[in-house]
Amino acid sequence: MRKWLVFLGLACLLTALAGAASAHEITAATVSATCTGFSITVTGASFLSTDLPGYVSYEITGYPGGTISGSIPINSVDSFGNISVTASQSVGPFTGTVSLSGSATLFDDNNTQQNTIIFSASTFSPSNSLSCGSSPPPPPPCVGTATNSSNFNGTSVPAGSYIWFNANFKANHVPSTGVTIDFTNGNISFTSGGTSYSLAVPNAKITFSPSASCTSTTFDTVTNTWMTTVPVSGDDEIFLTGLAWPVPSGGLRGGANPVNFTGTYSSETSAPGLSIEMKWGAAAYSNFTTDYNALQIKAGHQTACGPSNGDHAGTPEGVDNTNTPWKKYVVGGARGGGGSNFTGSWSGTLNINICP
Repeated sequence: MRKWLVFLGLACLLTALAGAASAHEITAATVSATCTGFSITVTGASFLSTDLPGYVSYEITGYPGGTISGSIPINSVDSFGNISVTASQSVGPFTGTVSLSGSATLFDDNNTQQNTIIFSASTFSPSNSLSCGSSPPPPPPCVGTATNSSNFNGTSVPAGSYIWFNANFKANHVPSTGVTIDFTNGNISFTSGGTSYSLAVPNAKITFSPSASCTSTTFDTVTNTWMTTVPVSGDDEIFLTGLAWPVPSGGLRGGANPVNFTGTYSSETSAPGLSIEMKWGAAAYSNFTTDYNALQIKAGHQTACGPSNGDHAGTPEGVDNTNTPWKKYVVGGARGGGGSNFTGSWSGTLNINICP
């Protein structure tokens, strides 16, 4: 009889353990939400380390644009059978009022749904109702808009070619602590063969840094911005911005006049007396690319990181996928004559006072 009692006791214990293994569940969630992202933490209890479920799936609704969803794998359980998993996502930024709700669902390793919890207002910290700013950021302390007008030479450019518009500048009265100049609202406009063209030019951010020893530039495809870093001492030619424009069907006649290069120049901090001397060029290429980072643009005339040559700022120093230098494709047209004129001849220099 005693043996049967021992057997029954073991059977009951095994049944209890099996019940605990199947009782795992998520019990609570907290969401730290802002107008630009959120972090979610989901907790649960009654887990066995030998019987971990696969993941927690979550949904958050209320952000403009629809439901945001994701999943978090469950990789560990503490000695008390508890779990805590966390994930973060970036969103927005959003404006106006945002009211959030959502849920989290537990799935086992067979992708079978276990239990779901619905988020309450107390789930969110600081609140599920966010008041996202709708006012624009404050204007920069110094700003000015200017147009530098020039012309194209008489050489026509065939369809399928490219014109590489590029601009550079010299800066005056840069503070010893550095300054950042932003170029926005760039536009090139001209009329050729009875057709008017208005070309949007990429933005630019030029940072004069006391820690920089040479001048470099890259292109940020997300913000459509040339990002250039310059020593505080500057250069006689600092790359400002560039646009690779495919010549449309029918080609482009020579002699367009005027060709207007317009843009807004601003300083992110006050820099009394800050001014620039800006000029631009335009060279024609029989083969080119709009993958700006592949061009490996020379960022400074005398201080460029990388190539040590006499090329002007704005020269494409890279190679194409056949390892042919882009400079091999330069031809006559726009403001260039081909040969070694990789940027085109410069326009007149325009003095632009950014900070009074």
